[in-house]
Amino acid sequence: MKATTMIKQTLLFTSMCALLLAGVLSVRAAERMAAGQWEFTLTGNGESRILKQCITPDQANEMNGDTRTARAFAEKRAKGRCTIKSYDIQGNTVKYALSCGDRTIETTTTFTGDTSEGTQTTTTADGKVDTRTIKARRLGACP
Repeated sequence: MKATTMIKQTLLFTSMCALLLAGVLSVRAAERMAAGQWEFTLTGNGESRILKQCITPDQANEMNGDTRTARAFAEKRAKGRCTIKSYDIQGNTVKYALSCGDRTIETTTTFTGDTSEGTQTTTTADGKVDTRTIKARRLGACP
């Protein structure tokens, strides 16, 4: 497997990991994320990837908690693959940083009802930086 392909696959994996955490991040006060089928579009380096995920009512409840609850949920979702370095919720904006192997990922996501938008910056140990935008929208009920 070519190194470039491996890097792209690793970036996609870390993007999905961070995306799931971002998509899962919280807001009970404003209910930033509702249960249902969500579509996430990651755009960077001239490419877009679309991922879909069903958020169950139980997952939405955990995601919509306070900073402590949402961070615990994110740590559970990371399953030890990534370590959450910081996690903060201010109004309808969630910011967090995590490390996954030799990569550091910083994400800021702003929620507006059935949509969200944010940026994700991944930095490798050798200093390579990859910045992506993440847009998400609720499509409706889970299939």
